[in-house]
Amino acid sequence: MIPNLLLIGTLKASTTMPLDDPDSYSPFLPPVLEEPPSSFSEDDDPLPAIEGLQISGEAIPGQQLQACGYSTNGTTSCNFEWVRHSEDGSFNYVQGTKQPNYLVTADDVDTYLAIEVQPLDDRKGEWGELVKVFASEHRKITCDPVMLKCIEKTLYTGHVSYKFSLSWICKGWRYSGVVVTEKFSASTTVSIPYGRTNEFSIIDSLATERILRPDSSLTDISG
Repeated sequence: MIPNLLLIGTLKASTTMPLDDPDSYSPFLPPVLEEPPSSFSEDDDPLPAIEGLQISGEAIPGQQLQACGYSTNGTTSCNFEWVRHSEDGSFNYVQGTKQPNYLVTADDVDTYLAIEVQPLDDRKGEWGELVKVFASEHRKITCDPVMLKCIEKTLYTGHVSYKFSLSWICKGWRYSGVVVTEKFSASTTVSIPYGRTNEFSIIDSLATERILRPDSSLTDISG
C-alpha cells in the first residue's frame, strides 16, 4: 500500500532574487482581474428598430388608419407597406401605400389588413428587422353595417343603377351616354385607386381601363 504523501513547501523572502526567476513566484496565484469590456461589440451598435408598433383607427371601409411606434437605435426613417392577407395564406401589397396612414376601401373587405415597417439608419445605410402588425386585432375587415345593408338590398333587387362621370385623356369629366356595354364577367376588374375615395376603375376583358366617379350632386356618394 502506497502511503499518502503530504508535500509542504516553504517560502523564503529574498531581495536579491530577480523577478523573472521562476523560483521566486508564490505557489498561490494572485487573483486575476477581469478584463474590462471591449469598447466595441454587437450589442453596443444594434441595428435600427421600431418598438411598440400598432395601428389606430376603425378598420372599416371609408375610415382612416394610422400606424405608430417608437424609433430606436438610431432609426432615421422607415419603409411602409400595407398588405392584404387572405385566409388561404396568400397576400398582396397594396399599390401606392408607402406611408403610415391608410384609407380602408371596399377592396379590403374579407381580408386581414397589415402594415410592414422596416426601419433604416440613413447615416450608416443599415436596415433593421422588418416589423409587421395587423389591423383590427388580426380580425377580418368587414363592411360598415349601413353599407352592408345597402349591398344586401342591391343583391336582393338583382340590379342597381348609378350616375357616373368618366375621366378622359384631357383630364376632364364627360357626362351622360353609355360607356360600357360589355356584361360583367370574371375577367372584369374593379378597383379603387388608393387615395381617391370618390373614384374607381373598371378594367374589361380587353384590358381597357376606365376611371369613373359618382355624381356628387346626387345621393350616389356620401361622406
